[in-house]
Amino acid sequence: MEYYNSRVDAWGKFDEGRIHRLEHHCADVAACFETLLREPVLRARFVQAAGAAGFTDSTAARLAYIAFLHDFGKLNTGFQCKVRRNELPHRGPRPAGHVAEALLCFDQPQICALLGLDDIMGQWGAGVVPLVYAMLAHHGRPASRPTRSGSGPPELWKPFGSYDPRATAKLLRQLGRSWFPDAFADGPPLSDAPALAHLFAGVVALADQLGSDEKFFVYEPERDPHYIERARRIAAESIANKGFRRFGWSAGAAVAKVGSLFDHQAPRPSQRAISSAPLDSPLLILESETGSGKTEAAILRFAALWRAGLVDGLYFAVPTRAAAKQLHGRIERALKRLFPPDARVQTVLAVPGYLRVGNAKGRRTAEKFDVYWEDKPDEETRLARWSAESSRKFLSAPAAVGTVDQVLLAGLRVKWAHFRAASLSRSLLVVDEVHASDAYMTELLRGVLQGHLVLGGHAMLMSATLGSAARSKFVSRSVRSSPPAPTHAENVPYPALTIVPDNSPAETRAIVTSGPGKSVSMNTDPILGDPDAIARTVVAAARDGARVLAIRNTVASAQAVFDALLRQGGRDVLLAVEDGPALHHGRFAAEDRHLLDDAVERVLGASPRPPGGVVVIGTQTLEQSLDIDADLLVSDICPVDVLLQRIGRLHRHPRTDRPARFREPRCCVLVPEAGLETGLQGSLLRHGLGVSDRGGIYENLLTLEATRRLIADRATWTIPAMNRMLVERATHPEVLDKLAEALGDGWVSHGTTVVGRRAARGLVASNHALTRNESFDEDLLFPDIDEPVRTRLGEDGPRIVLAVPVTGPFGKDVQTFNLPAHLFRGVAPTKEEIAAAWTEPGPESGLLLRVGEHVLTYDRTGVRARS
Repeated sequence: MEYYNSRVDAWGKFDEGRIHRLEHHCADVAACFETLLREPVLRARFVQAAGAAGFTDSTAARLAYIAFLHDFGKLNTGFQCKVRRNELPHRGPRPAGHVAEALLCFDQPQICALLGLDDIMGQWGAGVVPLVYAMLAHHGRPASRPTRSGSGPPELWKPFGSYDPRATAKLLRQLGRSWFPDAFADGPPLSDAPALAHLFAGVVALADQLGSDEKFFVYEPERDPHYIERARRIAAESIANKGFRRFGWSAGAAVAKVGSLFDHQAPRPSQRAISSAPLDSPLLILESETGSGKTEAAILRFAALWRAGLVDGLYFAVPTRAAAKQLHGRIERALKRLFPPDARVQTVLAVPGYLRVGNAKGRRTAEKFDVYWEDKPDEETRLARWSAESSRKFLSAPAAVGTVDQVLLAGLRVKWAHFRAASLSRSLLVVDEVHASDAYMTELLRGVLQGHLVLGGHAMLMSATLGSAARSKFVSRSVRSSPPAPTHAENVPYPALTIVPDNSPAETRAIVTSGPGKSVSMNTDPILGDPDAIARTVVAAARDGARVLAIRNTVASAQAVFDALLRQGGRDVLLAVEDGPALHHGRFAAEDRHLLDDAVERVLGASPRPPGGVVVIGTQTLEQSLDIDADLLVSDICPVDVLLQRIGRLHRHPRTDRPARFREPRCCVLVPEAGLETGLQGSLLRHGLGVSDRGGIYENLLTLEATRRLIADRATWTIPAMNRMLVERATHPEVLDKLAEALGDGWVSHGTTVVGRRAARGLVASNHALTRNESFDEDLLFPDIDEPVRTRLGEDGPRIVLAVPVTGPFGKDVQTFNLPAHLFRGVAPTKEEIAAAWTEPGPESGLLLRVGEHVLTYDRTGVRARS
């Protein structure tokens, strides 16, 4: 029986009656894969991943051929009959998908033989099998068999009506061999290295996204034996326009210099250290005090790597959305100076819900989720913003600033993890404030970092205060890494640059600073739980003309001091936003956050400031990324590394206009009147201190007690000369163990609990992590699509978007709220409740925000649970 001349050809894409042939769509994706692989940086990643097996032109052609077969599951009759039921008899096969069905196809020897899968598996080596499984993950997750047993409904593989899946299988084989002849030339067997399969999965997924853009790849329903030529031409155009093709420096371009990129002429010590670091060292760890120019140092590193052809992009990761928004403008300005205008490199703000590239803002339209850009760019500029239009594409941008969560998603068993990791492999990964990660996030970041470096990627970690326990986790290749002894840890230079080569021990170089640094007068005040006393302290300083920064550990604590200050008649010295007082923390509408940031930088910024004292009250949002300079810092007790970060906002810039009482930097640390021991029973949780089922902000009371003792023992801290000693004496595990023993059984028990919780979170992270050393096969499974796997533990809450914007407490339209889970009393609202969220006027120009059964208030102090 001759069954190869099917009267109905297979479709690969369908839209409103229009059909794109299956072999044409497969050609589109393979052409995109080929084009991506011609880019030197990405090809270098494949060479590294292939390892000893080698990577030749034949290897590249074979991978392109496997990418061509990515949608072979669509040949099944159930899939083909989904859109052609009017052409078929009354009863047709049940509708079917194509990814799980591709796995079922392996049980059909005749189909596999016609496709040629048997041939390539036998001729190209053992590496073919994991690569085929990886290719089937092009929809964002590894393929898994349907829950039903056996090889699926028999009718999927049989001719039905005028369609014959066997004819499609043979056609794909014939065209594939014709279009990719180099794949069948002599060459080494394909590598079976797991890293290669994982990278291949991500790049095929990226190629599928690019090759499915019908604005470029116009549907073609007619057979065309030369279609691959068209596909390759369009793929080259699409990939170049969307920012994946690197451009060259002009012949006379100078090496990037501080004076040409930033607003100061002489490079700072950290920037000089980075500029002298060898380019063949894939990992750098920069430790330097806040305000020392670490961000600019990272840009200089990127410029050097980019010029050398070692990276094609930059992803700058920070802990919070607020920090990302603030940093975005600085990175954008520097990169505009670095690259020529015709490069069209625009920095993406990689925060979900914000459609922003450079200074341009976008909004999503109803039609096919297109994006309308308010600046009405030309077509070339619009296409260059492709990576900004979906959160899964953020890491493929030539330049992006976003939260570390986007990076962590590349290391979790979640949809599009391979896509993200493959995209990131081309870029310099910069992680700022790396000390801010908890045990869960640190374990995830360590896994992502190792996968990135294994491919030959480059990374840079930055921190003002990274203890040896944390640093050893990132420097060591071993899962079980131990920090050096406390005395040795204290002797490590600070500020410092640690250079981590590929195959030799890490080297830590001292960064020589100029000048004596700053000497900060330190004291504690036992008024942590007395908002009225705190308000009196900060108002008295403001009345003397001081710019006071008051950082509290929780939003509720900040709101309590704000309320107390208003009761005491201090409205005139509070931070003013749109003619009224305001706080600064993360629980404001997204649209209001830039108003708050601008107001804080206006009164505490480096530029000339309006006269008179002022009090800025807020939370951890004030300790990161904002370039602010206070005369007096009042801070809740917190771990010493965090406290040093906050102190970085004190006397940050040299000034001559400080009040007489505040010409020397002073930091007042608020502690509980009855001592931190009261927190062992949970009495300090309202201040974010201690252990609970929900988790405190700063759980380890031993670290807090060690920090308190350092303040008591040393009335003056010299920054940065004392930083290393301070951090090690309050964070090193051996030091904390000895402190617990000296304090008694209750503290020992607490220390054991904290260590146990940290280990448990690390184990949870390990269970959720996707590593690149595990085989890519049918046993590689991701959780069901509805099962949450998070980048952070304990803080994830709903993102609420009102259907219609309303006027907020600052007189501007608001619509988007990112809220913590605990506001909903542990019962997260459903998707339906979030969709139904709405507001109504509340007292004193505030709003009531209703989400299901939950009622919250929103006013100038932010969102609060309604009592």
